[in-house]
Amino acid sequence: MKVAASWSGGKDSCLACYKAIAQGYDVTHIVTFIWETPSLAHPLPLIALQTKALGIEHVEARVKEPYFGQYRETISRLIKENGIEGIVTGDISFVDSYHGNWIDDVCKGLSIDVIKPLCGADRYEILNELLSQGFKAVFTCVKQPWFDERWLGRELDWECLKDLEGVRKKYGIDLCGELGEYHTMIIDAPFFKEAIEISKFSKEKQDTVLFMRISEFSSKPKTALLKS
Repeated sequence: MKVAASWSGGKDSCLACYKAIAQGYDVTHIVTFIWETPSLAHPLPLIALQTKALGIEHVEARVKEPYFGQYRETISRLIKENGIEGIVTGDISFVDSYHGNWIDDVCKGLSIDVIKPLCGADRYEILNELLSQGFKAVFTCVKQPWFDERWLGRELDWECLKDLEGVRKKYGIDLCGELGEYHTMIIDAPFFKEAIEISKFSKEKQDTVLFMRISEFSSKPKTALLKS
């Protein structure tokens, strides 16, 4: 089946895409929905390097209100112009009564399947799979009071997972940040042809949101990073 993967650049969308490919889906397009206000967590230039590392065609879908109609229009265009039969998302669970099953609702009545490889999975198992499979993610955006600026730029590794468990026990957050407690960006993955190196960033704050302002980054051969 020819499918597109919804891509924010974070750990969940990346793992979902990887699992969809492993399950036999033909991921021919990566689609990033871009709202009017740029994302603090997922900088577009970094996403461009990710999709270059993937070697999959990238579709930048700029959307504005009403978002529901704009999303639906984008997906309809992918079906008509690119022969897309399914869309892959990194959704883990039903979010809340307001947002509902967003992508499922958007796709109702369209000739397309919604593929959610992570849906219903145990949060710890998702993070365990990421680390076991060799994905590398860094924290690009965190929220107070659960996190402080020390988390920004930190790599999600086994030690970090232990600390995340501590935050979950203390505050009751979602371990995967499903409710927006934190966001990540992938800098390497098993199916990346190159890795990404972030060499310079500042730490900034907007209300209760702490985020990385990335100013220097580049693609690197994986062997070069292993030697450094």
